[in-house]
Amino acid sequence: MTTPASAPSPGTLRLIRGTPNPVGAYGAQLFLFEGDAASAPIHHVELAEGVSLPPRRSFSAAHSARLCVLHINDLHGHVCRLTPEGDIPIFSKIVGRIRSLRHRFRDDPDMAILTLSAGDDLIGFVFDELLGDSDESFKIHVGYHLYSAAGMDAVTFGNHDLDMGAAALARSVERNARFPRLSANLVAEPPLQGLYHPAALFIRKGIRIGVVGLTTPGQIRQSPNSGFYIADPIQTAHNILPALRPLCDVLIILSHLGYSLQGGSGATVGAAGDVELARALPRGGVHLIVGGHTHHVLNEQGLTPNNIVNGIPIVQAGTLGRYLGEVTISLRPTATVTNARLQPTAYLPTDQQFEQDYVQPLASEVMPLLTRPLGRTANCEDLDTLNVQNCFAARESAFANFIAEGLAARARAHGHEVDLAFVDASSARVGVPVGDEITFGDWFNVMPFADTIALYWLTGVQLEQLVRDNALRCDRADEPHTERGFLHFSHELRYTLILGAERSQARAEDIRFQGQPLADLRNRTFLLASSSFVRMPAAAWESYAAPDLPLIHLNDLPHQPMNLFLRKELVTYLSEVGGVTKTGGAKRDGRVKIVE
Repeated sequence: MTTPASAPSPGTLRLIRGTPNPVGAYGAQLFLFEGDAASAPIHHVELAEGVSLPPRRSFSAAHSARLCVLHINDLHGHVCRLTPEGDIPIFSKIVGRIRSLRHRFRDDPDMAILTLSAGDDLIGFVFDELLGDSDESFKIHVGYHLYSAAGMDAVTFGNHDLDMGAAALARSVERNARFPRLSANLVAEPPLQGLYHPAALFIRKGIRIGVVGLTTPGQIRQSPNSGFYIADPIQTAHNILPALRPLCDVLIILSHLGYSLQGGSGATVGAAGDVELARALPRGGVHLIVGGHTHHVLNEQGLTPNNIVNGIPIVQAGTLGRYLGEVTISLRPTATVTNARLQPTAYLPTDQQFEQDYVQPLASEVMPLLTRPLGRTANCEDLDTLNVQNCFAARESAFANFIAEGLAARARAHGHEVDLAFVDASSARVGVPVGDEITFGDWFNVMPFADTIALYWLTGVQLEQLVRDNALRCDRADEPHTERGFLHFSHELRYTLILGAERSQARAEDIRFQGQPLADLRNRTFLLASSSFVRMPAAAWESYAAPDLPLIHLNDLPHQPMNLFLRKELVTYLSEVGGVTKTGGAKRDGRVKIVE
């Protein structure tokens, strides 16, 4: 949504001339749609003053054309792999393929190239540190900077692109993005307002290509002062697509919704995924959905029948730059996807000049951050990655205890008089070196995302219910482990967990807060600190288990996200206590006893 000084009237979009990426496809033309596509159906598209579209090209079997769509998603800032010996190229391999195809088909009047990213372009790697947290500390948005240099044509916003807040995203766009940002269902106030559009119209080799952006409402951290909200993506699509179809030869949805509500991914799909979106549209209502968010590897060896939904092909290219998606749309005369597959980037040649000019200077800048020492770690097996990934939700964990203690301490340091803290496996992606030095890079790997601290207000009754609910989520020896959202509490809370013969019989007993039975504190209100991402990866299991188990959903409890980034606060805590140490809480103290 874009709302300039003289915004189009409700139900109207205005088509303005845009500036395509200056290092993108030769001879490209770009037009952008202004207006609100989220609030009401679009009945009219008006041309801005001085804007006219070139004559349409006709297509037939004898006069056909092709469009090659190159797509990535969920790069999360992994533009290269950083090692002590230097960086290993990732994005420069993608650039090599893009530039090779552009060069090959530059003078071919019947082959056009379009490059798209389906969002989550940063957040998840050490390059995030270059974003800073203010205008003064901002250095660069590595993803947008490199996309601009590579000639990326358009991106949509993913949930993680909004993790740092609307102001940070606006700063990144203004300073580093030389391509359109598209999201029809994102409704934003300043400073983000006006820096993105609901859709774009590209003209390449005479082919009119409409691209509509959609952003997931799932895993979006919103607060009363966040400055934006995410509208229903299906309704937004119904609002805008009928108005765009007459203008386009090819119509593409660039989606960060996720594959499906039943996709089996750790990512939370909000109101709908691409599958549900395709089913809700008229048959063949768009020619292609380019997806992201759930990190699905789709159509690796070619377009599969299950990824054609209601006549609409759905594509997605994994995550972290492991694949580059390639889709060919043939126009003869109607537009049809005739090829879709993934190129493993590991086997693509590197654009060495791009790597040298753009990526290596950035890698050199962040390497000192990675190696910054934070202290030492306790000689405790719970800190090892193998135990974090296999036992974190099956028993008391010294590593989880440390994170919970640090979370509580840092919340209190900011003036929040929390009674206790709780975390789950979403706060520990990996472990740390055991009995050794720990660096910032080690801890970044533990917490690679921009999760913030969240505060919860629970009565004693609700806290007791939460602990009893936790008993239903413990990993069991007789069941495969999956993410169920088992919570670890700071030392103030102690209890015994009785597993029982089966999961539905699991229960919590002898629940005590600071030595006092929690049953005696039912009328008290407790302030708890946690992560803004807590239990989100457990959503898939919760939807599966909900019919059989009386689960507590944290989103139903009073809570408020804070502008305190969890990783940054824990790094401060590590520095204060000398690393991941026993004195800092990295020990088992019997706060939870599990009886099988």
